[in-house]
Amino acid sequence: MNQNAEKKRLFFLDSARGLAILLVVLGHIRETEELIPVLIYSFHVPLFFIISGILINYTDARKKSWKTLILSRITGLLLPYILYELIFVIMFGLRSGFDFSSLGANAWDGLLLKPQNVPLWFLICLFFSELILIFSLKTFRKPWITALLSLILYLLPFLITPANYITELFLKTCSSLGFLALGYFCASFIRNTSMPAWLLAVLLFAGGGAAWLNGKTGINKLTFHNPVLFTFSAVVLSFCILFLLKKARIRVLEFAGKNTLPVLGLHIIVLRILEQILGLDTSTVPGVVAALVLIFLLLTPVCLFINRFLPPLAGKFPHKAK
Repeated sequence: MNQNAEKKRLFFLDSARGLAILLVVLGHIRETEELIPVLIYSFHVPLFFIISGILINYTDARKKSWKTLILSRITGLLLPYILYELIFVIMFGLRSGFDFSSLGANAWDGLLLKPQNVPLWFLICLFFSELILIFSLKTFRKPWITALLSLILYLLPFLITPANYITELFLKTCSSLGFLALGYFCASFIRNTSMPAWLLAVLLFAGGGAAWLNGKTGINKLTFHNPVLFTFSAVVLSFCILFLLKKARIRVLEFAGKNTLPVLGLHIIVLRILEQILGLDTSTVPGVVAALVLIFLLLTPVCLFINRFLPPLAGKFPHKAK
């Protein structure tokens, strides 16, 4: 049984998620307008949403009951969001000597889906965008209706300036939905098609060039600059990564990809501790490399511990034996 499940698992998606979470951490270590951060921010989050869309297609989520779908999203996304936000707020409290006015304000912001642990915005948008996509797929029998709806919603953030945090969250969800739907509708193409190395090289160059011309972007801050360049670089670079990782299994990336939730939820805390205790200077290349290596070395046993003893932090619930 386990062997069959292992054969069915799409390992290149684990590797792609692993690379994406590594780039998320790297992007938070070095937040500048230099070439590497610009390239990272151009596609690492869209890649996450594209992968999620592929998995929705692969698992045929639209055929599952609403009870199963909603419970799986609550336990897999919202509960980890709450737990990691709570950990972050408690750490903030320890640092500030538990100033309860600040602690209460931070906790309230977290409950209002405005996380103090900023990377967790991804879980909120993934939760809402997945439900929107699946609702559309289950409601409309013709897939092109869902594709058109997703495209229309994807275009809204390029046209509307948010007036408050609620509209900002809605627009971020719309942007996320576009890449999620793209992954869903291109799932078979990505799984069953291979690309020659020369074509991947050309596409990587074109996507990287578009990203550099467009400057640093990000769904979280609704920073897109040129919508065409943003979309082109995000899609082309994401697809290139997926096709490249189909060519070979990379166990380290697979491990990271299977533990994206703990890394996403804890890496900012570990980074701040390293900066304060070790005095790491992340303005230099050696400092960035050292921070990246130390974060993953420290989080590896934490991930193993969470998977063994605290599965809700990994988006999992222990199943009772039948």
